[in-house]
Amino acid sequence: MRSRWWSYENGIVALMCVGYGLIFVDRFGITNLFPQIAKAMHLNDAQLGETMSAVALGWGFGALIFAYVSDVIGKKKPLLITVVLIFSLSTFVSGIATSFVAFLLARVLLGAAEGPAIPLLQSTVLAESSEGRRGLNTGLPVATSSLFNAIAPILLVWIATTWNWRYALFVITLPGLILAALLAKFMREPKTMAVGVEAGRDARIRWADVRVVLRNRNVWLSMVIAVFFVGGCIATLSTFLPLYLVQVGGLKQTTAASIVSFYGAMSVVGNILLPGLSDKIGRKKAFLIASFCSSLSPIPFLLFVHHIPALLITCVILCLGQGIASMCMFVIPGESVPPRFAATAQALPNFVGEVIGGTVGSIVAGALGDHFGLRAAMIFALVIISMTFVFGLAYKETHPRLKQGSLASAPVEGTV
Repeated sequence: MRSRWWSYENGIVALMCVGYGLIFVDRFGITNLFPQIAKAMHLNDAQLGETMSAVALGWGFGALIFAYVSDVIGKKKPLLITVVLIFSLSTFVSGIATSFVAFLLARVLLGAAEGPAIPLLQSTVLAESSEGRRGLNTGLPVATSSLFNAIAPILLVWIATTWNWRYALFVITLPGLILAALLAKFMREPKTMAVGVEAGRDARIRWADVRVVLRNRNVWLSMVIAVFFVGGCIATLSTFLPLYLVQVGGLKQTTAASIVSFYGAMSVVGNILLPGLSDKIGRKKAFLIASFCSSLSPIPFLLFVHHIPALLITCVILCLGQGIASMCMFVIPGESVPPRFAATAQALPNFVGEVIGGTVGSIVAGALGDHFGLRAAMIFALVIISMTFVFGLAYKETHPRLKQGSLASAPVEGTV
């Protein structure tokens, strides 16, 4: 039992979980400080949305370019360590920024580093996971991000109200530096990348290979779904929820942080249960359950913002929707192509979702907030998240034991 728990698979998944959690704390933890940042830097809702759009823009291009480079050069470890250092230091720079432009540029740099980190982390998890644990292992990092995001609001708001919002950003810089050191010491190059030849072919990716990835039906569906998921769940709901609870709900900042923390804690359940369930019932069925629940996730905040007990109860039920992220961004596109192209297949939904959904979503939601109030932003999230379920109906099953045919022998199967 001891050797099983202390296996390299468990160890590397644990480090990837920490990395994933820190990425989303650095990205979204700052939203809990928006009331103070807006006051200190004289920013409106649209400008706050633009700071998150800047992250999304950098994130999308970074995910596509650097994950593709990692496939070409066949080296994930040094690139992963580099981007962890960059996004951690970018958070520090955000904390010392004194103008909106400087703040915006720091957030672009953070996104550019975090974008490639996600597919690098998840493709490493897929490479080092045994077949029976792929869904569970891929969901664990997303669950960890929810756990970290459950803790972060209370911690950051406490630091900000006790000292200053800048100190809160300085504090969350340190764990990323520690993680980079641990990766340098303990991580080894993922085993699928260590194999220089697959089926007798050159290890370098050719444009013809990329075109094979782009022709895959599930990859295209994941790209479309990612636009609605990122635009609704991330760019709108996650970005403006703390501000919505303070402005519309009339709650104290500490109370709002506690609600966001509770929602994050409940999201841990969804991010573990749904991907794990996909190992039993299949990826498509699990995704449809998650996307249906995710589509309803803004409703508690629209109906029960003044009735906290009812809000918390419905959050418990709808937390299953958080399992959508690992399914549409990583598991399904990653299993839809030959293993050597997993990072690129996972990077494409990240790129399209962040550049289109993340950029446009935050800007539109911020503009709606300024003109019609933040309830309009929540309604906007409700409408576009529902499209993830609609497009998910067209997915083809990718579970190794349930799908028909073999993607390894016929890589263009299921293409459009």
